[in-house]
Amino acid sequence: TRRKAAVIKKKKSTEEGIGENEGGPVKKRDRSTKEDVVAQLLCRWWFSDEYKKNDWPPQDEAFYQERLEKQKFRKVTIQEWEWLPEEDDKGRKKVYELSQFRGVFRNSAGDTIDLRPQESCPCLSNFMKKDMATLCSMLISAYDNQLKDIKHSRYIKEAEKTQNAIKTALTKIRTISHQANQMR
Repeated sequence: TRRKAAVIKKKKSTEEGIGENEGGPVKKRDRSTKEDVVAQLLCRWWFSDEYKKNDWPPQDEAFYQERLEKQKFRKVTIQEWEWLPEEDDKGRKKVYELSQFRGVFRNSAGDTIDLRPQESCPCLSNFMKKDMATLCSMLISAYDNQLKDIKHSRYIKEAEKTQNAIKTALTKIRTISHQANQMR
């Protein structure tokens, strides 16, 4: 009984976020409207027109090569990793790029080196700097593009549920967007 009560208390605190003095996520019911819009955008930023148009992270190899040089690194392939020395004659240490994350590299010590542009990174701190009207516009385009994309899903029942949820959220965000644009 005590154990069961402790498990229930732990589950409840996990669902609601970590305690007041322990940091952690903001409880959904305690979020401001802006924080809620940002949270929704963080779940689908790659559908947003801004990021589709600007192709984040950059795909240009030269962009990363320049950043590697500045930090005294050289990119090697996984196939040649074991056979190349740690440092070349120019003092550059070897790193390999993580294939699933463009612009993210790993060195011999296992450290992650993120060379993607941080100023345009789709993250909480960058989104919170944007005004509400911009965030709403980005989220509306993300929802619209997600709706277009979901039409191609082979999981029809799940897709219908998701479509309905997105349409409901889209209606709410359009109302918030209208209010934000009135304040400009």
